[in-house]
Amino acid sequence: MKKKLLSALLAVSMVMTLCACGSKEKDAATTENADTAQAVQTGAVSTKDYNPDDYVTLGDYSGVEVTVDVVNFTDEDVEKQFNDEVEYYLDYMDLYTYTVSDKTTVEEGDIANIDYVGKKDGVAFDGGTAQGHNLEIGSGSFIDGFEEGLVGLQVGEKTTLNLTFPEEYHSEELAGEAVTFDVTINSINTKEMPEITDELIAQFGVGFDSIAAFKEDIKSYLQETCDETNAEERNLAVWQAVYQLCTVNDPPQEMIDDVLNTIKQNAESYAAMYGVTADEFITNYMGYASVEDYEADCKLSAVEACKEKLVVAAIAKKAGIVLSDEDVKAAAEAEYDSYGYESADALLADIGAGAYYDYILTDRVYEYLATCVTIKENEPVSILADEEEEVVLEDEEISEEDVIVVEDDEFEEEYIDDEEFIEEDTTGEMILQTE
Repeated sequence: MKKKLLSALLAVSMVMTLCACGSKEKDAATTENADTAQAVQTGAVSTKDYNPDDYVTLGDYSGVEVTVDVVNFTDEDVEKQFNDEVEYYLDYMDLYTYTVSDKTTVEEGDIANIDYVGKKDGVAFDGGTAQGHNLEIGSGSFIDGFEEGLVGLQVGEKTTLNLTFPEEYHSEELAGEAVTFDVTINSINTKEMPEITDELIAQFGVGFDSIAAFKEDIKSYLQETCDETNAEERNLAVWQAVYQLCTVNDPPQEMIDDVLNTIKQNAESYAAMYGVTADEFITNYMGYASVEDYEADCKLSAVEACKEKLVVAAIAKKAGIVLSDEDVKAAAEAEYDSYGYESADALLADIGAGAYYDYILTDRVYEYLATCVTIKENEPVSILADEEEEVVLEDEEISEEDVIVVEDDEFEEEYIDDEEFIEEDTTGEMILQTE
């Protein structure tokens, strides 16, 4: 886990810096941190400043053979993803049809239609009041004790729940605070799935006015994901096979220091995102026992990263791959917007022209190596296969050290259209929800 996160912080030839520092979702703390970090310029050192032959002895990779995993998707996958997304929006927007049942006593699993008023020190607090809310008992949607406190109540019955918000609750005003909820059971309802129509899809507000348009967008997303995943798998397999045939001496210290500074600044940016110090982020979020252990890992990773960059440069030199300043600028012009920058110059200034040069060179070398080796593909599997598998760990405890939450770590994500479909909660009921 620690090495995965360290790789994310490394942000060298694979330009993870673009994701970490160039995100459209920078908050004020991250931006302020990034401005401060400019005191030490990173990404300025590039392999073009050195003769890679002084450091690298290339192996013979002309006859290398690699086997790679391949993912694809079927019409059934599109249908599954469509159904999952429809259910997601139905749940989030609560677009089900509710019918009053003849049940009179609330039980686990029931949908109780309730009115409630949340009070702190006897005064109703914002977001803690609702009428006619349908709550599935046992869903864990509301804070601990709320749903449990309704089990056994009768339709028409009123109760007052004495509860405490969790210490880590997202609202500072309510975190760890004792509150009461006056609750009335209006009815016990049944829930029915509405008919999936073009009108319903349009109601989601995600930019599609028909089922067909929604499915076509999902299909495009799955195709893009497959293409990216297969390219990454191919590049990784080819690179690992070629790299192990090469011998690399210790890289220049200036190059190592540049990478270490990049790691440091990205760690500080992550820490700012979570509202903690860099040391706290390292020990609490990355799971290191000490900052010293982290720094030792950083040095090893920086050296290895520089070695890989030098091998890329050596292969490029042998293959006659040359990048001009114009080539690098053109590449930045083509993709700056996708990383959240306002211009190519802003991207190059933030990432560092040297680091971006090595990133583009790496991409060109990967393309070249794919023509030099024999690539065999395994039988394709569904891109959604990983989402369907449950990982069960037996006889192994997971400590807090093994659990990290980092937005830019390696990810598996469900399809959600880029367009925000809800700007804010309009019901005023979200304050109680735990997620």
